[in-house]
Amino acid sequence: MEHMSAEEDERASLVRAAQVVLERAGWEDFKVQLLLRETGLSARTFYRHFAGKEELFLVLMQGEYARSAARIRTAMAREDGPARKIAAWIDELVQAAGDPRRAARARLFTSQPAVLRHYPDKVAEAARLVLEPLADAIREGRSTGELPDGDPDRDPELIHQLAGTAMARALAHSREESVDEVTADVTGFVLRALGFRPCGRSRRRP
Repeated sequence: MEHMSAEEDERASLVRAAQVVLERAGWEDFKVQLLLRETGLSARTFYRHFAGKEELFLVLMQGEYARSAARIRTAMAREDGPARKIAAWIDELVQAAGDPRRAARARLFTSQPAVLRHYPDKVAEAARLVLEPLADAIREGRSTGELPDGDPDRDPELIHQLAGTAMARALAHSREESVDEVTADVTGFVLRALGFRPCGRSRRRP
């Protein structure tokens, strides 16, 4: 097992501590001084690794996208057929609203226009990690004829925007069943928009 260098260890410590401080204080009240107090590191050390708190938040956002993409791929791998894989993708994304810890992170990471303004390309690259498995499922559906109207190049972003809006709607509710209702509504709409045509497989859900 490789050991981290001193610089890598410093950076990792800052990233870990930033997540703790953000969950405790929120973005608006986040100050670099709070982070330094948490880690015991100096301001000079912080600015050696990050240009400012926006860049640090970008790193946290990239990590969140990567973890979300891994969960999504795991959920989709359990399903058979493109429609069920797409349903799993939507379910995993929106159901995050039902998990208090993940819901708190979702609120945090969906309300940072400053990061998008400073790093639009890097945010888009991180988001693609989540969109790629959805595009793969749409391609599969096109090849089988199950999703004849699907466009793997354009639809994933549109579906992601729709799921994000649905997630915000779910986050506004406290009842767990409301999250399920939102998930079912979005899944049904998306599959209809993709021209869903069952191919005769046995299915647990669409």
